[in-house]
Amino acid sequence: MKKIAVAVHANLNFNLDPLEGLVGLDYIHIDVADGKFTPVINLDLDLFRILKERYDIPIIAHLMVNNPFDYIDKIIDYVHIFTFHYEITGDKKALINELKNRKKKVGLAIDPDTTIAEIIPYLDLVDLVLVMSVYPGGSGQKFIPHSIEKVNQLAILKKKYAFIVDIDGGINLINANQLNADILSSTSTILNAKDPNRVIDLLKHSDLQNLNNKED
Repeated sequence: MKKIAVAVHANLNFNLDPLEGLVGLDYIHIDVADGKFTPVINLDLDLFRILKERYDIPIIAHLMVNNPFDYIDKIIDYVHIFTFHYEITGDKKALINELKNRKKKVGLAIDPDTTIAEIIPYLDLVDLVLVMSVYPGGSGQKFIPHSIEKVNQLAILKKKYAFIVDIDGGINLINANQLNADILSSTSTILNAKDPNRVIDLLKHSDLQNLNNKED
């Protein structure tokens, strides 16, 4: 069974009402964007405190920012996993060490144009790898098909290392069956659904559906 993360933006204008009554969520995934790494700006960090106080659900901070060091102290009390991007220019190993020393789990996100081969040196250092199946910046984009192969590669590599695989962007009830990921992160498919709890349940069991489809 897969784990499900609902993805929201670190923006106090983001409508949180649809989160009320959701059942079966494993994580809340909060997108932070500095307007430099991506053209989008989502920097209302108080959302971390609000959601941590409101829900007893682990939070993943997805830092789409040039300098993740600038944000650690501001949200560290509320975050279970800090995920930053491989594509930043700073010292990634120093960042990983800082987070590990502060007893936090670390995720490494990769953009659609980054290959799995490029991140091999980091796989023994991180707890999670996040495959971006859209370009970072906004929800509602179309799923990029070659992300499936990336997830498959990571599913093989994780047997050697101790990380889990997350995927974010354009996830729906169709492509979820093709994704050998541990976590599915979604905004629109869950929050825009008429019956979001039904969608969460279907996403959770999408691996089982895929198996059943193969047997038909």
